[in-house]
Amino acid sequence: MELQRYLHEHFAKRTAYNYKLMIERYCGQTKNPEKAKYKDVVNYLEQHRQSGKKSSTLISYLGAIKVYYDYLKQSGSRMDHPCKHMRLKDSIDPRVNVQDLFSSTDLELLLEQSTSKVPMRDKVIVSLLIYQALTTKNVINLEVKDINLERATIYVKAGLELNERTLELHPKQIMLINEYLHKERPALNTRRSTKMIITTKGNPETGVAIRWVIDQSKHLFPTKTLSALAIRQSVIANLLKAGKDVRSVQVFAGHRSPLTTERYQQSGIEELTAAVMKFHPLS
Repeated sequence: MELQRYLHEHFAKRTAYNYKLMIERYCGQTKNPEKAKYKDVVNYLEQHRQSGKKSSTLISYLGAIKVYYDYLKQSGSRMDHPCKHMRLKDSIDPRVNVQDLFSSTDLELLLEQSTSKVPMRDKVIVSLLIYQALTTKNVINLEVKDINLERATIYVKAGLELNERTLELHPKQIMLINEYLHKERPALNTRRSTKMIITTKGNPETGVAIRWVIDQSKHLFPTKTLSALAIRQSVIANLLKAGKDVRSVQVFAGHRSPLTTERYQQSGIEELTAAVMKFHPLS
């Protein structure tokens, strides 16, 4: 039985494809892989660890290698399995779930899906998430005075974990926010709050409406987890992927350390292995 056929018989199409690529990489970088020993697998993984590969990548590599030797045993090409019980102690940073990130096109789709029937407030909330990568707390704490439409800027207050920052408004937001502030918000603000986002009952937003707005678009991405955090992480990762330097992205995101920003950097192989971790997780 050919390897490709074996993979497609045992795994989903996407997982089979990803495993195939990683197995080919392993075989191309390992001398006589069919007869490799435990130490050879360890050396292969250690080389990639030393080159800076992330924990999730190493764990996915090992998963693919185990599948390769499962295949060799089943096909009769080998009697033993050199790494069947091998486990890596590398810990995966759960704060940046690469497999749940959205492309810039995906994020724009969130705003485009809004229709004339959707309250202007909800469109403003989505725009703040996808253009300024604001957290739920950032949105809740925004005040009207923080918006400067003439300069097209928005001031974001410092929080327990994030620095203050002044960000540019996206051209698509200016008219949107202007209409909300001068038409919809005055009718909602029966209690004369200074907060930017007001609920339908006239109270300052607490986060409930933000979650509700996001939930309305979850059907667009059935295989991913859509949340305010995932949107923020996606915006940051997309900026780095587009070539923006770490320092400028750090300031944009409000991170207090560049090390936090660097967690969002990913290579093509990171995206590849993340898909495996999502659709075929390994212990």
